[in-house]
Amino acid sequence: MKVFNIYKISLSLVLLATPLCIFPLRILAQTPNPKQPAVIINSGSTNTCKYRIELLPSGKATYTVCNRKSAGEIKVDTATKFFNDISAAKPLSKLPYKPCARSVSFGTSTQVRYQGQISQDISCPSNDLRVTNLYEDTKSIQQELNFSTSKN
Repeated sequence: MKVFNIYKISLSLVLLATPLCIFPLRILAQTPNPKQPAVIINSGSTNTCKYRIELLPSGKATYTVCNRKSAGEIKVDTATKFFNDISAAKPLSKLPYKPCARSVSFGTSTQVRYQGQISQDISCPSNDLRVTNLYEDTKSIQQELNFSTSKN
């Protein structure tokens, strides 16, 4: 009789503890790796240089624009929002894409890469808030890094 009760108690404890073990793993899976950058790639156009930004969750960034490399830092809040929006948008390759008309001289495309995933062009207007948020984040990041894409 006592063996049965110990078995029931042990089983109950395992069943109760399992969600407690899984929940932190889910949070950990969504936490950005502090050493793995997200990459923003902008195609440039006839009148503007292409650029590439590698951003860490800390806000530290390296970027190449007009074939010149540089480094900078953005606000941690901006970086946190960007990485949260990436997590909300995963898998990036499955984000909806709707082509849009572009000026040959000024039209560009923007993609985000993270953890082996790459988005379609996120610069076209979208009804999907995940796409819009990511694109707004990329514009904020470029503005905070304060570099020009002008070909002068």
